[in-house]
Order: sequence, then structure tokens, then C-alpha cells
Amino acid sequence: MPSYVSKLGTIFLFLILTGFLLANNIIIAVSIIPLCLMAVSYFVEVPKDIRISKSISKNRACVGELLSISLEVSIESGFGTVIICDALYGSFDLVEGSNYHVIWKGISPKNITINYKIRSNSSGTYSLNVTKWRTKHPVCDYSEGGISQNDISLQIVPRLLELHKIRGLSAKCRIPMPQGALSTLGMTTHEFKEVRMYYPGDPFKSINWKVTSRNLFRGKIHPVVNEFEREGKKSVYIFLDTSQTMNYGTKSKNVIEYSIEAVNGFADHYLSQNCIVSLISFGNKQIVVPAGAGKRQYHRILRELMKVRDNTETKVSVKKKATSLNEIVYTNREHFIGVRPLFIVVTRFCGSNNETLRKAIEDMSKYTMRNGNLPSIMMINIIGYEMRIKKDTERQAANVIESFMNIMSKELRNRCIWIDWNPAKESLTSALLKQAVTVR
Repeated sequence: MPSYVSKLGTIFLFLILTGFLLANNIIIAVSIIPLCLMAVSYFVEVPKDIRISKSISKNRACVGELLSISLEVSIESGFGTVIICDALYGSFDLVEGSNYHVIWKGISPKNITINYKIRSNSSGTYSLNVTKWRTKHPVCDYSEGGISQNDISLQIVPRLLELHKIRGLSAKCRIPMPQGALSTLGMTTHEFKEVRMYYPGDPFKSINWKVTSRNLFRGKIHPVVNEFEREGKKSVYIFLDTSQTMNYGTKSKNVIEYSIEAVNGFADHYLSQNCIVSLISFGNKQIVVPAGAGKRQYHRILRELMKVRDNTETKVSVKKKATSLNEIVYTNREHFIGVRPLFIVVTRFCGSNNETLRKAIEDMSKYTMRNGNLPSIMMINIIGYEMRIKKDTERQAANVIESFMNIMSKELRNRCIWIDWNPAKESLTSALLKQAVTVR
């Protein structure tokens, strides 16, 4: 029995005795009625023996996909109100129904089915195994609570952007394939390819001394090397920004989730083109997927992408120093020497990272080939200012900020293949198609 019930009972008994001593019928009536109710309610139990069985339509789904959840609630004994709350930890939208229900339990056993639908907004692994319940006494202000555990885990994978639609165009796309970026895993063949300028990391035995000496008389001091075809695969390095600048937007629309989808699409596209793909993150979270090819490599990258916003991991209170892109490029520089890969950087330009991106582009330019007048460096700038717009004045402010950022990034745009992607207006495929140049 709760302590406050015994205290109230003692007070009412004292009032009844006082009423008898004073011969006051009003005090006796006011005291004996609640005392009788308390005596009756003492023998009434709150609902007990609650069992909750939970099921979900899918254990693995894509971002934005609808999921149906069903709760089978069984209450065997007791009398009173039962509150059921199915906890949703993560970024989910309630589309249909409700995960919060109030049930009245009468004398007979109660069985009820609760159905509702949710939509996932971010990738990751989520545990949906907790359903909370609370029972309340019908008369007294007394309640009991509990938790029902179910072994349910939900995996949300990023959406796969269909970049393969670009392949059928009769146009020359400025989005480069790493044509000269062959992996060092293959052996050099005897099939001559071209004569080109010397790059740092090229072996000295490949230098064409005749052409180099001939160029010296013409005033050109850079050595020239012979390029031969290699039995290898072309290399692509994808860099994903996980810094705080990516956490912009709303619960359902945010920059970091769109960046995960972009990396997922690029990995699928280049792996299907028989390229070797590697994923390296920079910022607050460190993710490294060594170079590889094939379906296994895609699933490795997908598994790491799901950890970017994984809510099942234990949060550490110690803050780690965020690593910049130029530091990551410098750390992994030995992997780029002689490979000349295609670099893809998925980030959000906001002014504060201007200097680090400039240094990173300068360093990456040393290890890659040029695609026309630009090096094989593709910068995907995700514009997220319109993700939080609710008023027309906010839209105007977003346009002003976007124009200002375009001015600040003018120098960087001239040094790499720069692609602006506004997910609120267009798909990534549309942003890539803007780079297409018709072949004359």
C-alpha cells in the first residue's frame, strides 16, 4: 500500500472520531464516505499480467520507405486504465495510426491489436525492442509501470540514386571516368599508350630521355615519360564529410543524409564500371574502407555508410578532434602515388572550410590526371539552405546566402569539377546532367 493511502486513512479516521466527540454529523459524513471508497479500492488491483507481442513488416528497408508495425496486447487481470507507448528511437515520422494508446481494462481479460505506420528519415541500425506500459488505479492516484522487450532490430539503408541513367546520353559528360587512373595492382604491359608529362611517383626507368632532352632545347624543363597500358582497374577515391557543417536541415531532410545517398550512388556507379573504389571520411567520424571492387566492396561501403548516423552505438562524452580533408589526403598520400585516381569529395561549402578545401585540392592535383583543363577532382557541394524554409522571407535570405557562397567558392570552382546539388529542387542525376557538354 502506498504511504499516502495510509496517511489519508489515518486522517479520515481522526475526523470521524472528532465528529463523534463533537456530535457533528456533517464531519462524520464527509469523513466516512471517502474512507469507505478507500476501503473498497484497497481490494481492487491495477491491471496486471500484461503481455505485448510486436511485429514489423520488414527488418531491412530504404530511407523513406513505409513500415507497418503491429502490437498484440494481452491483459489478463486487474481493473483500470492501461497506457501503451511503443518507443521509437531514431529519425522516424508517424504516417498513420498512433504508437500511444489508452486502454480501459474491465473485469474480463482484454486483447487488443494496435497498428500504425512509420517512415524512416535516416540510414542506420535502430533497435525497436522497447514498448513501455503504465497501469493506473481506477480510484486512487496510484500507478505501476513496466517495459516489454521484443527482439526487433531495423536496418535502414540509404536510397540508391540511379546514376546509370546518364550512360545512354549521346553527349560527352564532364563527370570523369578515371581513364588514366589504373590501379597498381595490375602489371604493366608492353602495349604503348602515350607520352605524357612526368608526375610525382612515376618510376625513373619510364622517363623518355630522348624526348626530354629535345624539349630542353625548346625551353621545357619538365621530363617526359612513356605510358604503357596496365593490367589493372581504374581507381576512385570517395571522401565523405562528416563534420558539424553537414548536420544542417530538418529531421526528415538534412544534408548528411543526402550526402550518404550521394556516396552510395557513386559507389554503385563506379563499381558497376569495374573500377576500384575506396571510401574515406573526414570530420568528426572516421570511416575507412580500403580499395576494392565488386559486390562485396559495395556491401562494405554500404555497411560503413549505415554507421554514420547509427544510433545503436554508445555515445562517448570525450570529444575527438575533427580531421580536415587536407590532413586525410596527406595521411593517405602513399596510396595515390602512381595510381592517378579520380577523387570525389562530398561536402557542404559554408565559407569556414574554404581554406581546407583549397589545400586539399592542391594536394590531390599532384596525384591525379587532368580532365581537359581541370584535374580529375569532382567536388559535390550539397546546398541545404532551402531545407528549413517555411516563409518567403526565409527563401529570399537563402538565395542571398547561396549567391554569397558562390562568390566565395569562385576560386575553388576554377580548380576542380564543381557540382552544386540542391536536393530541395533537383535530383543528383539532374545536377550531374548539367555538366554534360554535347559532342560536336
